[in-house]
Parts: sequence; structure tokens; C-alpha cells
Amino acid sequence: MKKNWISYITSTILAGLASTVSAQTILKIGYAVPTNSHYGVGSTVLCDEIEKGTQGRYKCQHFPSSALGGEREMIEAVQLGTLDIVNTSTGPVGNFVPEVKIVDIPFLFRDYDHARRVLDGPIGQDILTKFPSKGLVGLAWAENGFRHMTNSKRAIVKPSDTVGLKMRTMENKVHMDGYRAFGIAPTPMAFPEVYGALQQGTVDGQENPIPVILAGKFSQVQKHLSAPVPQAA
Repeated sequence: MKKNWISYITSTILAGLASTVSAQTILKIGYAVPTNSHYGVGSTVLCDEIEKGTQGRYKCQHFPSSALGGEREMIEAVQLGTLDIVNTSTGPVGNFVPEVKIVDIPFLFRDYDHARRVLDGPIGQDILTKFPSKGLVGLAWAENGFRHMTNSKRAIVKPSDTVGLKMRTMENKVHMDGYRAFGIAPTPMAFPEVYGALQQGTVDGQENPIPVILAGKFSQVQKHLSAPVPQAA
């Protein structure tokens, strides 16, 4: 089973660059997983470029591992100005910028090249223009990967194997409707709650890109991992 939600970086940093004077400014950046994850690596590169491009006038302070709350809470914090940058998956972003929900449709992208061409092309760049009216500035699309399912009940090798599973999903109606179509009982839940819910059996499984599954150490509380079959271009 293969589908794609590309991670999204959204920020109010551009407004700050236009209005702040020469003294060094510390920008707070938050993300849901540890600093040694792909989110941490991407955020570090972004912050290094900001510091280099502003001759040290701007420097980042990292808040990894949901230290400032779940992704939805961090997006709200960016809107309020209590957080400067959030590196977040697109899942909760559609609750703020409805146009983003289009990229959450299952099986939308054939492969990585297709996703990159769409998001870096006119369609993806047009979506970025929808953010300022919501109090956000979309800096760029980043890569999160194709999503896999894990669960504690059984191997998933065909769509019917998912029927009846209670799966944690993101707080996103497109995700939830997509999983209901497979016979899954979707359970929306913020990322910081997922490990405990899997450990306690509150849900049978979850779905995320492989790097997030590794960073979240879900293999410690899950027996099965689905391997998506590549689709024809």
C-alpha cells in the first residue's frame, strides 16, 4: 500500500526578517521527533543557512521531540508568534490552510520524482501563496516519505488485511476518510500520545514514513510493518 504526504515547513520568519534590526535574534524552531531524525537534520540545515545568510544576526534554538506540544499546537504557536518556525507534516496543516488537504489524498503521487515535480512546480508553489492570509508563511516543501502501517495484530499484505484494525491517524479528515474506505477504524491522535497508546493497546497500530517510525521507536511496541508495493508510473 503506498501513499504520500510530504512534510511541510511553515514559518513566520520572513516577516521577522523584514522588521528586525541588527542585534542577534534567536528564532525558536519546533518539530515532533528527535534532533537525530530527518526533521532534525533538515531543521539544522535550514537554521545554518539562516545564520550564514544573515551574517549571524539570526540564530535558531531547537525544540525537538514535541517539547512544545504536538504539531497542531506548534502551528497555532507560530500563528500567535510564540514560536517562530515549525517543521511539520502536512497532516495538521490542512486544518489551518484547507488547500493543503489536496496533497493528503491517498495514492496521489506515483513516486518521489512525481511528488517533487508537483510540489516544486506551479501547483505546489501556488499552495504556498495561501498561507499568509492564515497568519503563516510557507517557506518550502520538505520530504517526509511514503507512509507505512505498523500494527500489533497481523501482517498487512493486501487491503483486506486492514479491516477492523484500530489505527492511529493524524488529526486530518482526509486521512480518516481514506482509512475508513479500507475498513479501518481511524483514531485521531497527536504524535506525542502515539507511543503510549500503542504500548497500552489503546490502538492496534499507526501509519507514518519509515524515518518517523524509526525515530519514534515504534518497533518496540509493534510487531508488523507493511511494505508498500511500488506503483507503475
